[in-house]
Amino acid sequence: MFGRRPDWLAALLDVEAALAGAAADVGRIPSSAATEIAEHCRPELFDEADLARRTAENATPVAPLVNDLRALLPPDIADHVHTPATSQDIIDTALMLIAARAIDDLLPDLASCVRATAGLAETCRDTPQLGRTLLAAAMPTTFGRLAAGWHAGLTDAATELTRVRKALPVQLGGPVGALDDPALVEAFAGRLGLVPALPWHTNRGVVARLASALGLVTGALGKIGGDVLLLAQAEIGELAETRSGGSSSMPHKRNSARSVQLVACAHRTPGLVGTIFAGLPQELQRAAGRWQAEWETVADLLALTVAAAGHGRVLLTELKVDTVRMTEGLR
Repeated sequence: MFGRRPDWLAALLDVEAALAGAAADVGRIPSSAATEIAEHCRPELFDEADLARRTAENATPVAPLVNDLRALLPPDIADHVHTPATSQDIIDTALMLIAARAIDDLLPDLASCVRATAGLAETCRDTPQLGRTLLAAAMPTTFGRLAAGWHAGLTDAATELTRVRKALPVQLGGPVGALDDPALVEAFAGRLGLVPALPWHTNRGVVARLASALGLVTGALGKIGGDVLLLAQAEIGELAETRSGGSSSMPHKRNSARSVQLVACAHRTPGLVGTIFAGLPQELQRAAGRWQAEWETVADLLALTVAAAGHGRVLLTELKVDTVRMTEGLR
C-alpha cells in the first residue's frame, strides 16, 4: 500500500485527524486533544518504509500507524487517538477520500473532453464521411455523427462519475459495525467532504459503483482512442493527432501516442473492475482477503482514469480533422 500512488499515508493521517476533530465536535474528547492529534498527523513524522514492512506483518497499515501516532503524543492525549474506530473504518474512509480527490482532479479534464466532442459534432455535422462497419466500408455518414456518439458516451460516463463522487461516504462502524453515533458520523463526514452513512463494512456496493463509474469513463475514452487510431492510419488519413509520437527505429513514422494510451488504459480497466465485483460477497461483519484486494485495485483504477482523462483532453482539443480526405473516401 505504501510507496505507491496515491498518497495513502497522507490520506490515512487526514482521516485520523478528522476523526479526532469530529470526536471533539460532539464532546467525546477535549478540543485540545483533537488539536494536538491533528498537529502530529503529518506524513513527514513517520517512517514510511518501516510502516510498509509492518503493514505486511499485520495485513493492515492502520495498526502500526496508530501505534506510531500514539507514540508521538503524551499518554493522556494518545488515549484519544483512533477511538471509536476500527482499522477498516480508517482504510475505507481513506479510500473514499483518495477517490474524491482523484475524481475532483480529473473532472475538469473530462469536462474538456465533453466540450471538445460537442464542438466536433457541431462543426462537422455536415462533413461527409464513409461509414465503416466490421472494419469494412459501409455507407455514407458524417463525421459529426461519429463525434456526437463520442460526446454521448462521454456525457453518460461523466454524469455517472459525478453522481458517484457526490455520494462517496465515510465509514465508521467500530469493530463489528455496531457503532450507533449519528452525530459523530455526520461531523466526521463534514470534516472530510464526504457523506455520512451507516456502516458498510461488508456491503461493498459503494466500491463497486465507484469502480463501474471509472470503467465507464476509461471505456468511453478508449472508444475514442480506438476510432482515432483507425482513422489516422496512413491508408485513411482522415484524423491526426497534433503532437504525434515518434518511433525509435523508423524516423519517418508518426505514432498516435495519446490514442494508444487511451486504448491501453481502457484495456486494463475491465479486469480491475471485475476484481472489485468479484469481491462483493464478503463474509459476515468483516472480510478476510476480498476487502484487502480492493485497496490497490481501486488505486490503479483511479490512476488509469486520471491518466485517460488527461490524454483525452490533449487528443480531443488538438485533433486534426482532414475533411478533404473524408470526402475523397466516399469516391
